Amino acid sequence: MRFFSRALARIFLATFVSISLSGCVESFPEVVALAAGADHVEVVSDPPNADVYEPVGGVHARVAGTEVSSAVREAKNELRNQAAERGATFVSIDEISSRASWDLRGRTIVSMSGTAYRAK
Repeated sequence: MRFFSRALARIFLATFVSISLSGCVESFPEVVALAAGADHVEVVSDPPNADVYEPVGGVHARVAGTEVSSAVREAKNELRNQAAERGATFVSIDEISSRASWDLRGRTIVSMSGTAYRAK
């Protein structure tokens, strides 16, 4: 009888922990559609010529994907969308990182930040 009550207590504890953690799981988009005008924003690895372009601010994205390459593509789309809202034509990527998701779905979270630029 004691074994049964311990087993039941473990099941209860495991259920409680999994339900508690499910509320803490971060939610990130897996698909980011390009907004109007964002298709004209180019993503580059180096800042454009400072004599011709001026920075208009930082842009940031966090996207989830089952494959890193698709998550990177969608994160770039988010950067392009934010840059287009500011009238920018370029985004230089300043930082990119990835990590495993905690939701046990085999997804990777890609975080990307950059600077948006427009012509002077």
